[in-house]
Amino acid sequence: MVVLTVEVVGKATTDDVQRGVMTGTFIAVAVPEESIHPEITHGATRRSLTAGVLPAAHEIMAFPYLAESRMVTAVHLVEETYDPGDLDPRIAGTVVVGHLMIDVYASQAVVLDGEGGRVFSLDMHAPAHAELHPLAPSLDALGRFLAAVDELRSLSGRFAHLQGRTGPAATEEASALLLSVFTDEDWGEDGWGDVEWDGGVPPFWRIAALFRPMTLIGAPGRGLCLDLPPDFIEAEFGPEEVVRTAPADLPDALEHEPTRRFLSEVGLPRHGLMFWLDEPEDLLKTVTTTRAESEANPDPAHLRTAGKLPDGSDHLLVIGGLMHDFDVIVDGRTGEVHYAPMGTSTVTPVNADVSTLAFTVWMHSRQQKLEEEHGLMGDTGEFYHELAETMIAVLATADPVACLPTTGPDDFRYWPEVFHDAAGGVL
Repeated sequence: MVVLTVEVVGKATTDDVQRGVMTGTFIAVAVPEESIHPEITHGATRRSLTAGVLPAAHEIMAFPYLAESRMVTAVHLVEETYDPGDLDPRIAGTVVVGHLMIDVYASQAVVLDGEGGRVFSLDMHAPAHAELHPLAPSLDALGRFLAAVDELRSLSGRFAHLQGRTGPAATEEASALLLSVFTDEDWGEDGWGDVEWDGGVPPFWRIAALFRPMTLIGAPGRGLCLDLPPDFIEAEFGPEEVVRTAPADLPDALEHEPTRRFLSEVGLPRHGLMFWLDEPEDLLKTVTTTRAESEANPDPAHLRTAGKLPDGSDHLLVIGGLMHDFDVIVDGRTGEVHYAPMGTSTVTPVNADVSTLAFTVWMHSRQQKLEEEHGLMGDTGEFYHELAETMIAVLATADPVACLPTTGPDDFRYWPEVFHDAAGGVL
């Protein structure tokens, strides 16, 4: 392997290089001629491999097979419990160059048709049901796609004019511009074999184009993470679903002024799929009060759990709930948003503040509508986790708390966990 430093834009940090993530300057991998797998006979593809058009790793995919000069055919990915003979011969002969990324784990493999140079993702749980999905017309095109995703993240290159702009118009412009990178590429009609495909932008890239620009929806906030437009909730959920609280009706226990301003000017949605807001008469009661009312009410006695109140319960204000019987609580002193299993004394961060809670619920609502329009997850849900991972990456950019790494088996990060809940059909 030969390592090349290729200037895309900006400069990579030490952590970026250690992670192998392509940001600004990326670490490209040039494969020596003698290390190219013999199944790769396509001349242009061989030249691309020796020139180094792909990074060792990127936020959304990694190429360890290139970085370590150990390319293998897809048949070598079949687990020992299965019969390799069940794998379609055409799929078996494709060459593995990398994989899509789910958190820090490999997802679908990235494979190459050595004869024609087409690039696919390979979804294989059992070899008899393995499927190829178009990913890029060539390795060069794949490199351009990855570079465009990086330009969006750093607002450089073709996205440089968006620096300083936020809001729906900027988000839509960035989405259309990234989508054009994929649509303007010459995908060709030959070399795709019998893969079922309508010739449109593959789901993996459409997900990137529709969701990654969502980080532009709000500017840095005034005491909150995001400064969202006043009609942010209304535009997505409708005017009847917006709940704003007049300043005079906000409790004294809510001392955090930016949170008070947000709840009165922007508001929160009444119903947001996994999140719901309490009724007006219960909104923003302290945990101390809600626990006392629960103990005095004979109806939900079967739900009661004896135990001490969380620390500072007179400053913890219940604003609603999350699926799985969690209360959503705002710390009136700091504006931080937590969840707590109903009736317990444990509170866990769920969002940095109410602005990123609103952003999360908004993004989930957008996902539902975009899924209905575009079928982003694929015919059989094969791109479910890629969609979930993209949403988590977008949320992590907007919210420094929601997607922090867990610190132990009992440390549950609500949004990353539920977004990946394919069995529950959250997305």
